[in-house]
Amino acid sequence: MTDAMLPFSRPTLEDVLADMKARYDADPVAAVRSQGFIKMLHKYVADGLRDRLTDDARRQGIQVKEEVRVFGSHKPKDVDVAVVHPDNGVLLSVGVRSQMASVGNNVLEYYQGIIGECISLQDRFPMAVYGYVYLHPLISRKWGKVAGERVAREERPDHARYARMYAAVTGRDGKGYKDLRGIYDQFAYLVVDFDQVPLPGIRDDVVQQGVPLEKADLRIETFVDRLVDTFVDRNIWLDVFRPKD
Repeated sequence: MTDAMLPFSRPTLEDVLADMKARYDADPVAAVRSQGFIKMLHKYVADGLRDRLTDDARRQGIQVKEEVRVFGSHKPKDVDVAVVHPDNGVLLSVGVRSQMASVGNNVLEYYQGIIGECISLQDRFPMAVYGYVYLHPLISRKWGKVAGERVAREERPDHARYARMYAAVTGRDGKGYKDLRGIYDQFAYLVVDFDQVPLPGIRDDVVQQGVPLEKADLRIETFVDRLVDTFVDRNIWLDVFRPKD
């Protein structure tokens, strides 16, 4: 599926998974390296937030922007999705990442990176709500050559451990939340089985082996609702998001 074929209406989670699978099946190497692979997931989150904006928020010029550059504490940061007020700046920020190959080799480096990104943005906008979406495949494939032919080697990431890592950097709450750094308000960790047909499957059961639901909700299907609920709880006087239908 090319960018020109992306639906104009809000993508469902099934649309997101179908687009990812089509790109991955067509060329796994190109999909891993392409920003287009994750673009539908950006749109899914952004449109979910747009759907919840109130008429009053729209009249004020509040927008949900994708791939926006904002100031961090020391340098500009590229934010995947942000809710921005024209006068008051960032109200809500979401990062989105997929790591499809060499998961075990690079996961700690990326983990450090997303914590640093969180700190930088929270230094600049301490009262904003922060979320992150992270995607791993159920089975990662690393491509190489054997006797001149391209072959795929399978890696089975330690998803339960990674779920515990991501749960450890989410849940910024309490009255002192403005003083916390490096902790996201909400997190979504997707483990996706790209071999499942006809659509890839989201394996929340695998994630919950590491982090039970009662300890932390890391599901993508509740992610936007959790972000909005956090914002509304903290900003009782602001009419930015409407209640869920």
